[in-house]
Amino acid sequence: MQLVLSPPDGLKNWILFANELAGDENYVAHEPSYLRCPDSERWEVDRIIREEAEAAGIKPHIFNQCQWQGTTGWEFWTANTVAILAVATRVAERLGVPCDTSALSA
Repeated sequence: MQLVLSPPDGLKNWILFANELAGDENYVAHEPSYLRCPDSERWEVDRIIREEAEAAGIKPHIFNQCQWQGTTGWEFWTANTVAILAVATRVAERLGVPCDTSALSA
């Protein structure tokens, strides 16, 4: 799994991507796919991101905008970069993987 915090691009705000999700081979975006890939890392990543956004006080301002096989991406609808960085950092810690947050400091 790879975590990347991606900067706004004019169409989207900050997005925390989890790429290269294991067990996601049978995932179909926008369909109830849990039974097709119950062992996917997607479900744990999505749960942890929601929990950490709630802990940071910004849960109403995130949306699972990017969903395709092997990737889940949560868009932050807030300009609070301190909270965004806190969420990304805690998610990475809980998952035990590094998160590329270099775009936030650029």
